[in-house]
Amino acid sequence: MKRFHMVGRAGALAALTLSLSACSLFKAPTPSAPRAWQDEVIYFAMTDRFANGNPANDNGPGRDAGDRANRTNPLAWHGGDFAGLKAKIDEGYFKRMGFTAIWVSPVVLQVPAINTGSGPSQGKPFAGYHGYWAEDFKKVDPHFGTLDEYKALIDTAHRNGIKVIQDIVVNHAGYGATLTKTNPDWFHTKADCDASTNKTTDCDLAGLPDFKQELPAVTAYLNDFVTYWRGATGIDGLRIDTMKHVPDAYWKQFFKAGGAGDANKIWSVGEVFDGNPAYLARFMNELGAPSVFDFALYFAFKDQMSSAGGNLDRMADVFAQDGVYRDPTRLTTFVDNHDVRRFVSEVTERGGSAAQAAERLDMALSTMYFSRGTPSVWQGTEYAQAGKGDPYDYPLGQGNREDMDFTRLGSSTLDERLGALAAARAKYRALTRGAQQELWRPNGGAPVLAYRRVLSGVQGVAGQPVVFVVNNGDTELDLGSLSGGGIPLLGTFSGTALTEVTGRAMTLSVSGGKLVGRVPARSVLAVTAPSGSGAAGTVNPALPEVAGLTVKAGDSAAQLTWTPGTDAKVAGYRVYVTPAGGTERLVNFAPIPASQGSFLVRGLTNDVNTTFRVVTVDSAGAESKGVTATGTPSSKNTAKVTFTVDARTQGNGPIELRRFDTGSQIEYPMTQDTPGVWKTSIDLPLFREVKFKFGNDSANAKNGGYEAPGQGDRAYVVGTNGNAYSGTYDFTEQPVPAATITGRVTGGGQNLGGALVEATSANPDLNYAITFPDGTYTLRVPAGAQTLKASAGGYVEGTLNVTAPAQNANITLARDLRTKYTIDGDLSDWTAPAVSVQSPAEGTFGANNNWLSLRADSDAQYLYLAYTYRVDGNSAILYLDTAPGGAKQADQFEAWKRAATFGGQVDGVNAFIARYGTEKAQLRLVQSDTATPEVNAADYLQASSGAAPDQTVELAIPWTALGLSGKPAAGIGLMGGIFGGDGYGAGDIIPDAKSTPAGANTITDCFASCRATFTEPLKLP
Repeated sequence: MKRFHMVGRAGALAALTLSLSACSLFKAPTPSAPRAWQDEVIYFAMTDRFANGNPANDNGPGRDAGDRANRTNPLAWHGGDFAGLKAKIDEGYFKRMGFTAIWVSPVVLQVPAINTGSGPSQGKPFAGYHGYWAEDFKKVDPHFGTLDEYKALIDTAHRNGIKVIQDIVVNHAGYGATLTKTNPDWFHTKADCDASTNKTTDCDLAGLPDFKQELPAVTAYLNDFVTYWRGATGIDGLRIDTMKHVPDAYWKQFFKAGGAGDANKIWSVGEVFDGNPAYLARFMNELGAPSVFDFALYFAFKDQMSSAGGNLDRMADVFAQDGVYRDPTRLTTFVDNHDVRRFVSEVTERGGSAAQAAERLDMALSTMYFSRGTPSVWQGTEYAQAGKGDPYDYPLGQGNREDMDFTRLGSSTLDERLGALAAARAKYRALTRGAQQELWRPNGGAPVLAYRRVLSGVQGVAGQPVVFVVNNGDTELDLGSLSGGGIPLLGTFSGTALTEVTGRAMTLSVSGGKLVGRVPARSVLAVTAPSGSGAAGTVNPALPEVAGLTVKAGDSAAQLTWTPGTDAKVAGYRVYVTPAGGTERLVNFAPIPASQGSFLVRGLTNDVNTTFRVVTVDSAGAESKGVTATGTPSSKNTAKVTFTVDARTQGNGPIELRRFDTGSQIEYPMTQDTPGVWKTSIDLPLFREVKFKFGNDSANAKNGGYEAPGQGDRAYVVGTNGNAYSGTYDFTEQPVPAATITGRVTGGGQNLGGALVEATSANPDLNYAITFPDGTYTLRVPAGAQTLKASAGGYVEGTLNVTAPAQNANITLARDLRTKYTIDGDLSDWTAPAVSVQSPAEGTFGANNNWLSLRADSDAQYLYLAYTYRVDGNSAILYLDTAPGGAKQADQFEAWKRAATFGGQVDGVNAFIARYGTEKAQLRLVQSDTATPEVNAADYLQASSGAAPDQTVELAIPWTALGLSGKPAAGIGLMGGIFGGDGYGAGDIIPDAKSTPAGANTITDCFASCRATFTEPLKLP
């Protein structure tokens, strides 16, 4: 559960399609002892969105309209239940694809549905269909069925050799849960959060009540909840939600011997949403978790395997950090899940076709099954389901939690492929227990990656090594074309007859000790043969040693340097590491090239003195005794890195760096060095790979302010490239266009700052520009003929044909004359507005700070506002209530912070217009109690007139500029005032008791703040 804006299908329990015939691809072994979790293959089913086996329970407890199933609302209940899951087990659905465990979403009773405050489902019930909003931690939610039906599901699974993993939450309860009323002291308050030095554990997520696990009573309650389900149902494992948001102390007692999560009693896997292997390892190595999800590998799948532009060196870097885990085979791996965009959509967002997306999904899944860890597969993967993200943000049909559509199985062979992959894992023990050793990585060259999985002590076919090769390119690859004529197998196999472990046709063979043959585009091949003699550690005393070995320690990493040898007997180098008190481990099986004199060792444990041994290796793989040096990695070892981005396409910004590798976004402000070029210098952990994008924090930024839509994150290893990184905004994977177009956008006789210029003949998601305040723009496009489109609120779009590169490509926009009123500061055309208020009586600030009148009107495109007032040294602020929800106070706004409270008939403030003195007015959206981003001035029309102190303001605001698709059916609430400075209130407000018509709004305590309290707005129907 990453986000908290938190899909199986009625009648879908008919006979299986031909794709799921009675013929089974996979036959699970019947072990004499319980299976270890490394041997499992997990299927994740979101119960409500999987299969509807009993329509009678679709409306659950029937508390209100939000309990009713509504499959047209992506945030409502859809009807999936335990009966549907049980029927699919009985049909052999999971067993046929080789799944040996089913992870089901939380089963506990959910709180009543809340209102959806924004997005495509605004105003509709938002239910806890996902299970993460608990009302009662020991009751089954009736939407899923009864406790007896849940037990029957588990019993059926066990009879079929399938384990059941129950999703649990110990971080928070549901919105308004009864526990928050009966035991309010069990939950963190805002004051607790503000005072905390660990906001990850002590602050709420999206307003959900956050448990105080530090209280013994809370710890006991949560432990009892887990113990209850384990004892009452016989579940086999736990999937633990939001693990990093719960204090370490709770997990230590939870996992200790005899604890509620004692691994000897029940296996569990924790969700630690973080891409840093060292951070993930803490939860297993130090806190005792049996497993955590491998988010580091997930990010590599997402960013590096979703297009041919991905970099498999970065994926190899993830595996190279496996040393931070005591046992990396205990990780749980995944390609996507319910909290992120589906992998198929990652591919199509990067320009891949649907067919290519399915092939790349096969490639990523195959890599996952052949790599260390327990694979976990999200429902719908078996037919290449697409999904752009959390359904809160997308209409029905586009989200990542759509109902299962079992009729689609015949359109894909992925279900059969999953069965073949699972069968290979069951047959070759090296794939579940073997060491994973790199044989080949791109090193900036051909997009091919190769590993071997080797296991000692197991005889026969089960113990044979497996070598898998990934071709991430969009063309077939001849391994013989690689440097050296193939992938060195380094003695992995004793023979040359190879078998592809999943039965795929292939041309791979062994020639001269190297793997040769062709690997199709976007695919994986995995081959096996009897074991060879290629184990590291054989000593050749005649080999010379390296000279001048030094160690520079960083964060979970160390840079080793030495003088490369010139002796012809040396074919390369291997590196071994030994942490103090630990055992030595091999870092790289494939030797470092003989000409190379440095190596970055990653996956080290911080604050532990570590010995590094570098050995020379001969052509047969034998080693010297080695030379040693020591160092102590630490997160305190840092380097200052200067980041520079050419963001001239983004106008005046402001640009910032947004970092993602810590598990939560960290924003670093940047400074404009020259127009459109931004810089910042940051102290960062040495040798840490930081993941980031540049962002535009202005209100009119495209792509939510994030650069490079459909492209991966930027990556930089701290301490390399002279401690400097530079880039061009929007081009992280795509090459920077060769040509530049410059010009100016004007309209109505003035320069239009913040206007949008798009190259519609190229890719307008990337090839676009935002104008500077003086109307100028810089647009990067491919060379040649281009068609440009310029747009700004209140103006008619303009186009221009140019040949790039080009200068003085100026575009003049005409005013949009479709507005109901002429926005010129003259209110003579406001003869019959929809609503009007007059308020001539002066307030407590005197006659020169007095709101006089307010008019409002609307049509299908615009909200029209006109108001008059007198102001001297103060500000006029007009607040808008445009939708359910919104801020109840303006006291904490990041801009225009005022002593103003909203209640009664005011549901909350969603936007406001603020103007100091005679300056230009600002339209700002209210996104939270603090966030009030400014709307780009070019996106709406405004005009003012008058000589101080008398002022007239007139605006035409497109509904889209307010974040609305059209005029709200419930109308708009308006209220305003003449306000003092930050933290102060108002001297005069509208409407109030003296206005016509009157309103119940008041000003109180003018000996202190003159707080304005708005309870009765002017209502524009």
